[in-house]
Amino acid sequence: MKKNLLSIIILALLIVNLAMTGFMLLSVMTTNSQTAHLISDIAAALELEANGGSTGGFSGSASGVVAVTDVATFGFTGDEKLTINLKAGADGKSHYMVVEVVFSMNKASADYATLGTEESLASMKELVKSKVTNTLASYSMEELQSGMDETAKETILEEVQELYGSNFIYDVSFSSVLYN
Repeated sequence: MKKNLLSIIILALLIVNLAMTGFMLLSVMTTNSQTAHLISDIAAALELEANGGSTGGFSGSASGVVAVTDVATFGFTGDEKLTINLKAGADGKSHYMVVEVVFSMNKASADYATLGTEESLASMKELVKSKVTNTLASYSMEELQSGMDETAKETILEEVQELYGSNFIYDVSFSSVLYN
């Protein structure tokens, strides 16, 4: 009888131990999943990836440099040159700028496969053109010639990245710039 009673007590303690272990496992897993979700949100806010940032940042690479083989471009070149009315300068005259704008894209970026397609770029081209035009029109000819063009490029890049909701476009270049 003592052996049976001892077996019943051991079985009861085993069941209580199993229940407490299950409860602890559920509470730890819930906390762990909440922590993982918080870290994912922070990583997304910093534009990093959960695997240590190996493809995070603006260029989509850990080193911040995009390989030449991973660069693709699109923009307003050739017959699509942009003619932009600039803000009146110190002389009070109205000036304009004729410019070719080229956007560099990272083909290694995860978003390039969907957002970097010809159809996607063509559908957004007018919105991108609007961002470029509005940004450059807020500067005078003197400001752009005195080095503010780098600030304008940064502003255009930020607005286009915000428009696409991605950083697969990582650089903006001006070529064939003419002022009048």
